[in-house]
Amino acid sequence: MPAAKYSLKQSLEKNRFKSALRQIAGTIWTEKGEQNCDYRLDGKLGGGWLRAKQFSNGTLYLEASTDDLLSQMTALLSASPVSRSNPATATGVSAKSSTGSVGNSAGPAASAHGKTSGLLDVQGTYIGTDESGKGDYFGPLVVAGVLVTDETAAVLTGLGVMDSKKLTDAKIGALYAQIVQVVGESAISVIALEPTRYNALYQDFKRNGKNLNHLLAWGHATVIENLLTLHPDCQQAIADQFGDERYILSQLQEKGQGIRLHQTHRAEANVGVAAASIVARYEFTRRIKALSNRFGIALSLGAGPAVKVAARSVVSQHGRPALADVAKLHFKTTDEL
Repeated sequence: MPAAKYSLKQSLEKNRFKSALRQIAGTIWTEKGEQNCDYRLDGKLGGGWLRAKQFSNGTLYLEASTDDLLSQMTALLSASPVSRSNPATATGVSAKSSTGSVGNSAGPAASAHGKTSGLLDVQGTYIGTDESGKGDYFGPLVVAGVLVTDETAAVLTGLGVMDSKKLTDAKIGALYAQIVQVVGESAISVIALEPTRYNALYQDFKRNGKNLNHLLAWGHATVIENLLTLHPDCQQAIADQFGDERYILSQLQEKGQGIRLHQTHRAEANVGVAAASIVARYEFTRRIKALSNRFGIALSLGAGPAVKVAARSVVSQHGRPALADVAKLHFKTTDEL
C-alpha cells in the first residue's frame, strides 16, 4: 500500500497537521488510541481509506489505499518525507528457486551509492529473521524470527527499531522489551545454540559435506517453521542473503514449503528483520554474560587479540576441553592458542 514517513517533533506541528487532516473534504475520520502514539486517525473517503499515526517520538506514519489519497495527506505537509513506499512503482524482479518458492521477488531498492539498500517492497504480514554471534568466537549462535503485520511494523518503525549493529546494548535492551510488548511473545521465535551444541552440530554438518551457511540456514528455517506453527496464515518471510539463496529454502520443512521467501543483502532495512536482529543480539548478549559469570572470565566479543587473551585464561583456569563449552571451536583462534 502507498505509505510515507515524516518527522514532526514539535507539538505545534503535530496539532496543525492533525487539524488539517480533519479538514479534508468528504472524509469521515475515526480517532483511535494506539500504544506509543499521540494520536491515530483512520479516515474513509469515497471507496478508499486513509490512516495517520503520530508517534510520540516524532515519527509521523501515513498510509492510504491509493496514491491519490496519500497525496491528499502529504500535500498538507511542508516537511520532506523520511521515506516513502509505493508498491505500484516497485521494480522487483522475480527469481524462481529450484523448489518453486520465490526469492528476492520484492525488489530491493538501490541506494544513492548504487548498492542494494536491502529495503524490500513487501506488504502484509511476514516473518523477519536474523542471527547474532556468527562472528564471535565466544558464546552461542542465536537465530531469531519476528512476525510483523502492517500495524505492528508501523509501530516498530515509530519506536526506532533498526539494525542492532547500529545500537548500543542499552538501546537494544529497551527496544527488545518494546518489541515483545508490541508483537507479543507468540510472534517471536528464538533458537540459541550454546557452544557445546553448536560445535556438535557444526561437526555433523561438516561430516555431511555441508558448511556454516547450511547451519545458519537450518537456524533461519527452524524459527520460520516455529512461527508458522502458531501463525499458519503467514505466507512470506524476509532473511538476509548469505551464500546461495537456496540454503534456507532447502532447510524448510512441510510448513515452510509454501512460503514466499525474500532474501536480500542488508535485509535489516526491513523493520521485521531489524526487530529479529535486536531480539537475537539481546539474547546473545544475555547468554555470553551468563557464560562469563559461570567461568569467572570476561569473554570478549569478536575474534581479535582480546579474545585470544580470554581464551588462554579459559585454558589455564579450566583446561583446554573447557573451550568447547564457551567457544566455537572451528574458528582459527583455537589453533592459535
